[in-house]
Amino acid sequence: MAQHQSGRASHPLGITRTLAFALAATATSALTALSIPAPAFAGVHTTSVASVHGLADAKVANANNRSFPIGMDDDNAVAIDSAFQGDPEDEERLPTKFVGVIREHKVLIRDPRTTPRWHDLSSRLPRNFGRLVDITLAAPDEGTTVHVTVLNAHSRIAQSTCTVFPPPGTMTTRPWPANCSPFIDITPPA
Repeated sequence: MAQHQSGRASHPLGITRTLAFALAATATSALTALSIPAPAFAGVHTTSVASVHGLADAKVANANNRSFPIGMDDDNAVAIDSAFQGDPEDEERLPTKFVGVIREHKVLIRDPRTTPRWHDLSSRLPRNFGRLVDITLAAPDEGTTVHVTVLNAHSRIAQSTCTVFPPPGTMTTRPWPANCSPFIDITPPA
């Protein structure tokens, strides 16, 4: 059962009711992470979820619209994010939803156009990068790539860029995971 804590300040967008609905939907469905845009939190305290479907350390997105780990299975972080890439006006680049997951210490990306649909990018990580705890995906507007950024348990950040148009394994695009650059460490200095 989800435990909800929220600020009581009213908001012109009705954010308190929106959060209550989103948390109710979370408690009754398979949804395990929420994404809330930054403007929605102007003048409102942050919201936390203590537990969703029995997962420990469940968290909602922060005001910068980023994903956070949604659970822990022993020493194994579980995190998810998604991004759309493509152009609805271009028949060769119709929008495609890519899903990124951290599970069983692996970086997994789902491309619905390929078989198999799930691809392990872990071989592209720096050697001994450490236990992964978070992932985020970004897709530049009208581009041909998806950026995959991961966070490890020691706050190190690494990023890879994957070419997704033309679809991996066709024409000039190499198949998964070779269509992705090696992850580079982009951790800010201490």
